[in-house]
Amino acid sequence: MKTIILLFFVSTFAFCQDINHIKTLDTVYVAFTKGKNQEKKVYSDNFREYTLSLNSKKENRTEQLIFSKPDRKNSMTEKGFLRIDTRIENKSFLKKHQKDIIDLDFLKNFTEEYIVCELLSRSQTFYIIDLTEKKKRKVVLYSVFLLNYCPIGE
Repeated sequence: MKTIILLFFVSTFAFCQDINHIKTLDTVYVAFTKGKNQEKKVYSDNFREYTLSLNSKKENRTEQLIFSKPDRKNSMTEKGFLRIDTRIENKSFLKKHQKDIIDLDFLKNFTEEYIVCELLSRSQTFYIIDLTEKKKRKVVLYSVFLLNYCPIGE
């Protein structure tokens, strides 16, 4: 009986593992749980930086993905629509969008260059789902920017 409950719990919170699906998304959700290879820095109420360390190394340094939430109030986009930088959603959001959510375990299978240049190159919007700040069946999503860039070769 315990095995069935454990399998049900694990399967309900498993995130996307389909590379082709992620490549087609215009909005990608990145699950953040504070751990060994994940770091969150909060500089002020509105400025945050999330660092995900990958398994791969390049020139004796560990490759990292850095996402940043800028310090700004909600602002208008270039098309005149209100852009909300922080959202609070019910936990059912995780189940509804589980195919659109990736986590560090998924990203560790790839190099930084592949992630930035291939996997996330088409995506326009990134949200960090900060699972360290969940309260009473609610999760917090922050609109962030990917600070990594795709190197241009000669």
